Amino acid sequence: MEISKQKVAVGLSGGVDSTVAAYLLKKQGYEVIGTTMLLFDAYDEEGRAIEPQFIKDARAIAKVLDIPHYIIDLRQEFDTMVKKEFINEYIAGKTPNPCVTCNKRIKYGKFIEAANELGAYYIATGHYANIVYDEVLKRYRIYSGQAGRKDQAYVLHSLTQEQLKHVILPIGVFKSKSEVRKLANSIDANIAKKSDSMGVCFIPDGDYGKHIKNERPEMVKKGYFVDKHGNIIGEHKGIVHYTIGQRRGLGQYFNKPMFVVDIDPENNAVVLGDDEDTYSKGLVGKDANFTLFDELEGTIEAEAKVCQWGWLLPATITGLGNGRINVTFHKKERAIAPGQSVVFYKGNEIIGGARIESVIRD
Repeated sequence: MEISKQKVAVGLSGGVDSTVAAYLLKKQGYEVIGTTMLLFDAYDEEGRAIEPQFIKDARAIAKVLDIPHYIIDLRQEFDTMVKKEFINEYIAGKTPNPCVTCNKRIKYGKFIEAANELGAYYIATGHYANIVYDEVLKRYRIYSGQAGRKDQAYVLHSLTQEQLKHVILPIGVFKSKSEVRKLANSIDANIAKKSDSMGVCFIPDGDYGKHIKNERPEMVKKGYFVDKHGNIIGEHKGIVHYTIGQRRGLGQYFNKPMFVVDIDPENNAVVLGDDEDTYSKGLVGKDANFTLFDELEGTIEAEAKVCQWGWLLPATITGLGNGRINVTFHKKERAIAPGQSVVFYKGNEIIGGARIESVIRD
């Protein structure tokens, strides 16, 4: 099928943001098609396979907007690229961010391929972020959305130039979610009332440890809490239940506040210490991706986030080659977790990021 730049595939999730994105693009004159990614199976209370509610909602929205609707079956790819990696990372003592992985490999990876097969050059989603093409640099650049805490540019940091050139983000210019809901209300009042989705989509109850134990029971075993010197001070229920900086939910009482300082998968141990022990001066990142250049050579100054809703931290970033970087914070930061992402900012621009490989304590 011939691919057209006038045709855009909108990722309809059944929610407010993607609905408004599709509506706006149609108003702008694009040939819009609705597409919904089927990423995992859904079951009723008796364990029978059912059609997920979000697909029903997306189909209804496409009917309201008078656009065709397609279901893109990516269950196998999602299972291999996202779900299994999520489990393997936790088993390895890390704290993964499956949304970042999904964005790179599924939402802006396999989805683009599927859209092209349907004849659409562009894809669009309801993310609160902005992508701008720089005529001087001949590169695409990522900027924060204008809706404050709704900004989602952080999770787009790993997208390549090849991916960014196919992406349109219609709602990045809105200054608040209430503005988007108001427009959604003019499309369909029922859509406008829908609540935002939260957490990891394939673990709706948010109990990651239980999910991993159900999937890989042989890998979730009890072990020991140890102090910084290796002394046994208690028993844990499996390393997948803990993350760096955690205080609550340790499952037992100590004579003072204790925090997770490190996770040792080789010895199935969780290291506990004082809050001050959770602070680090820097980190080493891998799979680094930048928008302003292909690979960092030398050193740059920027602000960094080590979690999506964290603080902006002044930092020095040094290229190590082969997609690896060293990040030194100007002031020590708390609870940096390997497996998460470090993302770099210059003002309201996201210039790149990397996956946290290891932490530099001293």
